Amino acid sequence: MTRRLLTLVVTLALCLAARGQQPFKGLFTNEQFAIRCQINLYEEDIPVPGMELDSCYGYMQGRLNGTWVFLKVKALDDEGALVRAANDKGSDAQDVRITYDEDGRLLLRQVDGTAIKGVEGKKYVKLPKPLPLQPLGK
Repeated sequence: MTRRLLTLVVTLALCLAARGQQPFKGLFTNEQFAIRCQINLYEEDIPVPGMELDSCYGYMQGRLNGTWVFLKVKALDDEGALVRAANDKGSDAQDVRITYDEDGRLLLRQVDGTAIKGVEGKKYVKLPKPLPLQPLGK
């Protein structure tokens, strides 16, 4: 009985530790463009505020040309992810590479397609490549 209990506790601890190692899940922000990005590239479980989309892998909202939704994870490993993003109107879509830098910031790099643009004043401006996003609360 004691051995079973010990095995159960160790298994549970390993499962919780593995679950905590999901770097491509969470809330991220960019203060310059007032961007909020919520992602979970492991499961399609994020509802997009203001949209009738059941769930997706994540989204970006803020001073952007619309809401950008992460619809498909094309590749995911410890180094990064390649995702398909589309705007809220469905008229623009592109691949985005998501990685981390040495400072712990999430980096979004537009790979192809229509550029995701930010809004400053009444003008569209190109977002930096890569776009750095800080984990919320750090």
